[in-house]
Amino acid sequence: MIHTILDACREVLEINGEPQSPYWLASQMEEMRMWKATEQKVRRSLEKDIREFGEKSRFIKVADDEWALRSWCDQ
Repeated sequence: MIHTILDACREVLEINGEPQSPYWLASQMEEMRMWKATEQKVRRSLEKDIREFGEKSRFIKVADDEWALRSWCDQ
């Protein structure tokens, strides 16, 4: 179920299966009518989640401006 912008990020990343930029994530959310999000909101949400939860975050920054699901990197 999608309740937050981070839920939408997770859903889009799971569907795509590879790391993506906030711009791409936001555009996919809009296209799929999952969430109205700007690139900046997506980036801030991902960075805040990682800062607050550290290694327990569902997300990980894998490049300068790309994020992935932590589960991909833990395998």
